[in-house]
Amino acid sequence: MDLSIVKEIVILFLFFIVLFCVFVPVKFAASAAESGVDIFHLDRYASIVSILNCYAAGIFLGTCLLHLFPDVQDNVNQAMQQIDPDNKFPFANFTIAIGFFMLLTIEQIISDIRERNFSLSRPEALPILGESRITDDDDTPSEIVNHGQNQTIRALAMTTALIIHSTFEGIAIGVQNTVENVLQITGALVLHKIVISFSLGLTLSQSPLSTIKSAICGVIFALSSPVGIGIGLLLTNLETLNGSLVVGSLQGFAAGTFLYVVFLEVLPNEFRSGHLHLPKLLSFILGFSTICGVIFLFPD
Repeated sequence: MDLSIVKEIVILFLFFIVLFCVFVPVKFAASAAESGVDIFHLDRYASIVSILNCYAAGIFLGTCLLHLFPDVQDNVNQAMQQIDPDNKFPFANFTIAIGFFMLLTIEQIISDIRERNFSLSRPEALPILGESRITDDDDTPSEIVNHGQNQTIRALAMTTALIIHSTFEGIAIGVQNTVENVLQITGALVLHKIVISFSLGLTLSQSPLSTIKSAICGVIFALSSPVGIGIGLLLTNLETLNGSLVVGSLQGFAAGTFLYVVFLEVLPNEFRSGHLHLPKLLSFILGFSTICGVIFLFPD
């Protein structure tokens, strides 16, 4: 079969399989909301959602440590060897840290602005001299106000990171010059794309984003690999200095975002509750093991 036809088939296949996997949790949550059921706060659903969240966190951590980190190091180190071979500064790790601090900074700026606005709009909420603002509740009013905004930021940041990651996966397919290589790489990506897509759909379904906005994010993510394949078709050599540096830097930013979401958002929120600790732990390990299995079976 002609190479260009194979790539066109792969484009359509990846688009529809990713779109389906993203829309399953989004559609389920939307249908439940239309019927007046908040699935994320009902006991019978909350436990399942928490376990799935831990599984998704394992997926993201495995993707970050086992897939993104090596790519970042290969691309950035290759570029730095051409720029300054004697420089030993760990630029690859630096780009990952930048991605982490970028998301942390954005969230804290938004939280500070929201808290200041809340204090100004609610004078009675300001502390009186000699009184403590600490209450018996787990969350203060300002934390409740900030929570929805932060969830939106995290969902959009995760979507952006996955779009970047997925685009470069598509480029890797697009630059292949044999049908066998295209099919091999596509086969290795399919399971990875399925679990990542479902994890993203779960993240979007729990964010304050409307169903339409979540669907738009899903469509853009589904288009990212096909767009990457198209870019790859236009490129003859991704191993240039600029190509390696840009690819490595963007992948590093994505990896830093994954680390932030896993360790400062998902795991603290899920494990601080007083139940299902072992099932959540097993689910987290299973998610990480899923990526381990995919990379072990398809190392290239």
